[in-house]
Amino acid sequence: MRLRSKILAASALPVLAGGALALYWAWAAHALGDSIAAWTAEQRARGYQISYLGPEIGGFPARLDVRFQAPKVTAPQGWRWSGGAIRGEAAFWRPLTLDLDLPRHQELDVEIEAAWRHLTLDAAAGRGRIHLGRDGRAEAATIEFDQPALRDAAGPELGADYLRYAMVHRPPTAEGPHDWTLFMNGEVSALRLPPAAAQGPLGPVVKRLEFEATLVGHIAGGPPKQALAAWRDAGGLLQVARLDAVWGPLALSADGTATLDAEFRPQGAFTARVRGLPETLDRMTAQGLLKPGAAMALRLGAMALAKEQDADGKPVVRLPITLQDGLVYLGPIAIGKLDPVL
Repeated sequence: MRLRSKILAASALPVLAGGALALYWAWAAHALGDSIAAWTAEQRARGYQISYLGPEIGGFPARLDVRFQAPKVTAPQGWRWSGGAIRGEAAFWRPLTLDLDLPRHQELDVEIEAAWRHLTLDAAAGRGRIHLGRDGRAEAATIEFDQPALRDAAGPELGADYLRYAMVHRPPTAEGPHDWTLFMNGEVSALRLPPAAAQGPLGPVVKRLEFEATLVGHIAGGPPKQALAAWRDAGGLLQVARLDAVWGPLALSADGTATLDAEFRPQGAFTARVRGLPETLDRMTAQGLLKPGAAMALRLGAMALAKEQDADGKPVVRLPITLQDGLVYLGPIAIGKLDPVL
C-alpha cells in the first residue's frame, strides 16, 4: 500500500503543478485585462474617445500575449490618431509590464495654423514597454522608432534615424497630495527638418537632440485651455535638467525652468553652454537674420564671457536664454518668436 501511495502521489504532482500553473496564468490574464480596462476608463473620463477590438489575450502557458485591433483615439482638443494592430507580450509572473510591437504605419489628423492636416507616421520598426498599475494608470512607458518619417500630402515633413521617449509617473502621496510629477527623457538622432526650416542658417539636419525634464503639477482632463490654465495657475512647472542639441556648427547644453504665460506662450529662464557661436552668428548674418552690428556685439560679448574651451580649443560661452512676452532672448538680444502652445 505504501508503494502504491507513493506512485499515486508522484503521478499527481505534475497534474497539481499543471493545475497551479493554469490557475496562476488565468489570474495573470485577468489582472492584465482588468488593468487595460481601467486605463481605458480613465482616459475616457478625461475626455478621450478610445476604441479598439480586443484585447485578445493568449500565450498559455509560457507567457501572456495581448493584441488590439484597429485602435483609434480622438482627443478632447480634436486631434485624431489611428494605427494598425498593437501587439504586446508579458511574462505571466509580471503581467502588468508589457513589451509592445507598435504599428509601423500610423495616421494623425491635427490642426496646424488653423488648418486641419492629415499626417502619416511610418517607421522601419516601432517598439515600446509600458508598466500599468492595478488602477490602470501608466506608471512608466517607453517608445522607440527606427527611421521614423512624418509626412502629409505635400511630401516629407520630418524624419529621423532614431527616436525614443520615456516617462515615469509618480502619483501624489499622503505627504504631498498635490505633488504630481512626471519624469521624462528622450532623444532624437539625425532629425531631418521640413524644407522651410531646412533653409535656415543651421542646415537641414539636427544631428542630436536629447533632454531630461520633470513636469511638476497635475494636468487634469477636460478642455485643454482650462486644464493648462489650472496647471499654470497652481504653480505648474517644467524643470529641464538637461537639454543637449547639436545642429550645424552650434552645440548647446542647457538647463532651466519654464511654464506658460497668460497667452499660453512658453515663459522661463535657462542657462546654456554654447559652442560654435561665432560660426552660427556668421551664418545668421549672411542670411539677413541678424544685422552686422548686432552680430558683432554678440560676438564680442560672447568672447568676453568665454572662460572655457572644448576639446578642439574652441571657446565655450555661458549665456542666459530667456523666454518672455512671446520672444526668445539670447542674452539681451531677441533671436526668435514664440507662438502659443494652443
